[in-house]
Amino acid sequence: MAITIGRLGYLGLGLEATPGTAVAASVYLPYTDISLRAHEEPLEIISGKTSRLMDKDSVLGKKWGEGDVKIDCDVVNSGYLWKMVLGNELYEAGTPSNHTFYTTVSGNTPKTATLLLGRDTDNEQYAFAACDELNMEVSDGLASVGCSVMTAFPTTAGASTATTTSGTVFSFKDLAVQFGTTLTTAASAGATAINDFSLTLANNLEVIHRSGSNDVSTIRTKGFRATGSYTVYFDSVTDRDAYYALNKRAMIATFTGNANEQLRVRIPQFRLSEGDISTGLDDFYVIKAEFVAEDVVDSGCRLVDVRLQN
Repeated sequence: MAITIGRLGYLGLGLEATPGTAVAASVYLPYTDISLRAHEEPLEIISGKTSRLMDKDSVLGKKWGEGDVKIDCDVVNSGYLWKMVLGNELYEAGTPSNHTFYTTVSGNTPKTATLLLGRDTDNEQYAFAACDELNMEVSDGLASVGCSVMTAFPTTAGASTATTTSGTVFSFKDLAVQFGTTLTTAASAGATAINDFSLTLANNLEVIHRSGSNDVSTIRTKGFRATGSYTVYFDSVTDRDAYYALNKRAMIATFTGNANEQLRVRIPQFRLSEGDISTGLDDFYVIKAEFVAEDVVDSGCRLVDVRLQN
């Protein structure tokens, strides 16, 4: 095996029709950071053996895969991660094509994928990959999407010819955030200038091991939660008072790219869980607002949905 720089590695992804049944990669993600690897848990044998030495022996215990994948937020590759975390897609072909991703309120089988991790001639296949948590964030640079995954223990895979597809990458200048009492009023409101924005979608996965095998038996999702934060200059008391009074509002965050390209996040109702006003001695007052989405249906959206136009 040659010594190859990390930039020549690759990550293939294929969405699984049946959770845990491996499929070929349908896309190769141009990642900016990756920490996916195998984990195994030795079971220590430390029973008394007429000796003061602790580690007598060990046997193999649980095995699984785990790690993070981070990519630039764009109108092509990010869609695979949005589908993994939310599980469902409404596809409408056209110019542009619309991909609307949304979650369900019942059932706990996650949307899974097979990941192919290539390092020169060393290739590993991670089946049963499910998204535990997705985080999108942007401040004064490029927007990014990071996905924490849990998987079955990797197996050896054959070599692959990886070709990445790039879409328009979004940055802070492309973002508009609108607030209102409903999604309808938010859509017609002017954009609020913000300093940074983040959104976290959490599935709260549990990896389950059962008798008969050291490997993952199944992966289940627990309660789903959508949270996030934004920072604004303290030019008004709107967000402070919303925190004080627990005022509920709707939010639409939209990245606009070339032609008809767009990434839109809708939250029909959210509350502020924190409203921290701070400043340095010679700096400006800002308010850091942390929010939690609540289960409300409005304009066909429940809790949160994400639409990609490409």
